[in-house]
Amino acid sequence: MKGKVYEKDKYGITYENGKIVRIPAKNDYMFKNLFGVNGKEENLKGLLQAILKIKIDSLEIENSELPRDNKEAKLGVVDVKAKLSDGTIATIEMQVKNEKNIGERITFYICKIYFNDIKKKQDYKQINKVIAIAIIDFSYFNRKEYHQIAHLKFEECKDENEIVSSILKGKEDEYITDKIEVHIIDLKKFKKMKNPKGELADWLNLILGNEGAIEMAIQRNADIARVNEENKELSEAEDWAQFLRDVAKYDENTRKRYEMEDVAKKMLKENVDIETIRRVTELSKEEIEKLIKNR
Repeated sequence: MKGKVYEKDKYGITYENGKIVRIPAKNDYMFKNLFGVNGKEENLKGLLQAILKIKIDSLEIENSELPRDNKEAKLGVVDVKAKLSDGTIATIEMQVKNEKNIGERITFYICKIYFNDIKKKQDYKQINKVIAIAIIDFSYFNRKEYHQIAHLKFEECKDENEIVSSILKGKEDEYITDKIEVHIIDLKKFKKMKNPKGELADWLNLILGNEGAIEMAIQRNADIARVNEENKELSEAEDWAQFLRDVAKYDENTRKRYEMEDVAKKMLKENVDIETIRRVTELSKEEIEKLIKNR
């Protein structure tokens, strides 16, 4: 008996005999619906345990919009944000397109969360650990691993000073703090592996929609089997597929508009007239006047 034959379109949607089988979870809207909304706590717990290699008793999915302390501050929104039972805050950002800023972007997210977690008169030691995870479908950092882990760590000092080893007691400290942790999951590197093994590999095959590997993974992991069924159920609706195509176009237009708004703000600082800004950015007069009002 021949195996099933699947085809994928440019959006990564999988078809079997012309029928939609799966919209991949790497699509951020599908990802949010599988892992980032209330009722999907068990799905998220399974994925996080595979990434972090820890046991999670329970977690709460929180609002993924990161608060800003003033109107001039940049608004941050991650795909998934949760608080674990031990107080740790974990976020996941699914990024398919390389906008050449993931390092700065994930640093912005983790610093914003860390800053906002401390309350008035609270001791610094009481700040919860923050873990920022980025699952990216491109290679960004020059690292050999597909799963890259980073902390705020000490480096060897190259200054030509005398090493006063006599005052060192015990093993040298490695971390400045263990409360900031970053995980980068490089899907491009993962896809080049011939036969990746392990629980995280099973989850990533599900996220990518690798049908053959998923069939084996669901035999090993009940959480993956459940998420797989939810993924397929959501994917079966044709309006979902069309919606995601429309969203892709909308996101591209929105990204361009934000870029032009940044250009307009810089031109306003240089006292460029509104008509020139309108011609250069293609923003409307009303949009430009709103930028002026909100300065």
